[in-house]
Amino acid sequence: MVRAPMLDLRPPSPRTAVLLLLGLAVVAYWPVVSCGFVWDDDDYVTQNPVLLSWAGLWQLWTEPLSLPQYYPLVHTTFWLEYRLWGLHPLGYHADNVLLHTLAACLAWRLARRLALPGAWFAAAWFLVHPVHVESVAWITERKNVLSLACALLASERWFAWHDGGARRDQVIASCAFLGALLSKSVTATLPGALLVLLWWRDGRLSRRGVLALVPWFAAGIIFALVTAYLEVAHVGAADPRWRLSGADRWLLAGRVPWFYLGCLLWPFGLCFNYERWQLDAASLAQWLWPAATLAALAAAFVWRARFGRGPPAVLLLFGGTLLPVLGFFDVFPFRYAFVADHFQYHASLAALFGLVAWLGPRAAALLPKPLLGTAALLLLGGNVVLTWHTLGAYRDLDTLWQRTLLVNPRSTLALTNLGGHANLRGDGPTAKVLFERALAIDPTLHEAWGNLGVIAHNTGDRATARAHYERALALKPGDAATNNNFAVLYLEQGQPREALAHAERAVAALPDYFEGRVTLGWALHDCGEWERALVELDWVLQRTPQNVLALQRAVRCLMRLGRHRFAASNAMVWLRTQPASAAAKAELVAAMAQVLRTLPPASVRATAENALRKSGLDPAPILPPVAAALRQLGATAQADAVAPK
Repeated sequence: MVRAPMLDLRPPSPRTAVLLLLGLAVVAYWPVVSCGFVWDDDDYVTQNPVLLSWAGLWQLWTEPLSLPQYYPLVHTTFWLEYRLWGLHPLGYHADNVLLHTLAACLAWRLARRLALPGAWFAAAWFLVHPVHVESVAWITERKNVLSLACALLASERWFAWHDGGARRDQVIASCAFLGALLSKSVTATLPGALLVLLWWRDGRLSRRGVLALVPWFAAGIIFALVTAYLEVAHVGAADPRWRLSGADRWLLAGRVPWFYLGCLLWPFGLCFNYERWQLDAASLAQWLWPAATLAALAAAFVWRARFGRGPPAVLLLFGGTLLPVLGFFDVFPFRYAFVADHFQYHASLAALFGLVAWLGPRAAALLPKPLLGTAALLLLGGNVVLTWHTLGAYRDLDTLWQRTLLVNPRSTLALTNLGGHANLRGDGPTAKVLFERALAIDPTLHEAWGNLGVIAHNTGDRATARAHYERALALKPGDAATNNNFAVLYLEQGQPREALAHAERAVAALPDYFEGRVTLGWALHDCGEWERALVELDWVLQRTPQNVLALQRAVRCLMRLGRHRFAASNAMVWLRTQPASAAAKAELVAAMAQVLRTLPPASVRATAENALRKSGLDPAPILPPVAAALRQLGATAQADAVAPK
């Protein structure tokens, strides 16, 4: 049998192949140096409390609810990076680019092991394709690039073992697969993908291969179930306002793969938040998508004798890897759109490598080699330019949402986030317009109603603020931010009991909600529940030791509980943070007087001076009022000892 000519774009050696991929990555992703933190990066990095301490490293592995999603290997990389470069975004971006490049190199190695034509070109296309920018330039999507690198290492080593390699190869493969699951559970589909690849290459499944993958299937199912449970119970994916019917799920499953294939072949108009499709099971036209999907799969199998096992294998790999986001499982982003570029990061490998492997030899047989090489270079160059353009959206949050609105003007996600940022800048009028635009598209947006309440609250219109908060809570009673804002409104109106109920709901909804804990401590303080207030205030002070309002309330709680030493200690921190605060000085004087009255007169002055100096305070302006306070308490001997000589 005469073999078809291969698409011969491979470099002359493995070392050169890797170096060229590294160079291509630098060229394609150099604009990442100007990218910053964007959506969800606060939860994952900039405001993630588990990154702050050594205890957090243990917490992120043992407490699944301490993370936005339980992907502990991802957060371990963030924990390490936080110690290396703090909150400078460039380091995080550079690591994402390196992991993406590593994935391309590993994909090339795997394809070469499977003897796929055009392996290096396919890896290069994957590396520079603009649809992957969302996974690389969005720091939160470390879970994508890390999990794919682990999955490809697992795949390459598994085939090395299967084809007669050492036991060590299987151990490395299994550890890498576990790393992939701990980075993103979408990789639970990998064992099935390996069987498809084995069938594609050999035309059969070996007993050795199937039995070796049984533990992998079990591990994948366990991790997938854990993620599905947390997505509903912790992330909030099962809100009845966007729950899908059975028919809707089949409509999505048929349509989603075509959308992603279209983005791969025509990567123009990419968007961070696509328009959410309106599903209608009564529409015959919408059922054409599932019909076309089934027809394509059936045709690939029926004609495999003519076209080979490649087409059905690629379709199975592409669709199987997309399975977690086809609509059969509830995921939170479905609230905003049923598709996202980062959803197809893993699956795109099958499509790109399959297209090159199947079409490459045919193109090589029809076109002159120089023309084919020129076309390949133009394809890669065009993708690099589109990648540069797409990277520009990730400069900052405002740029991301503004670019989103250019493609999808009906993006309520972009409108509400832009409104939130305008509100934080103090631009209430602009924020109000953006929230009202969002509500005109979707009146059920509780975030928009809650933010309109914040705008009214900030302008002193408490009646309107109350009405908007009530509207938001009618749509989502457990919304943490709205409950917190409502609690603040009640506290300002001198109604601490009403405030307490809302503050407790806010913290129950989000236990790590910092503003909620601050408000809860405030409400408990104003209700006179000193012990409970101290628990919340201590939580706040552990994270922000110089939080003035928390220190002030903690001192007052401790004084009322008679814990004068602790009250004095906190008052010293308060006064050191606010040296001009008369209230801090008064609380410190009162607390020190209570402590010193119990000491022998001979030791009180030295004790007071040492304590103040250790706290960085000058005893001279503090000791005279302490002496006066001691006299008022009847501790004349101690007062005489403290009084300046």
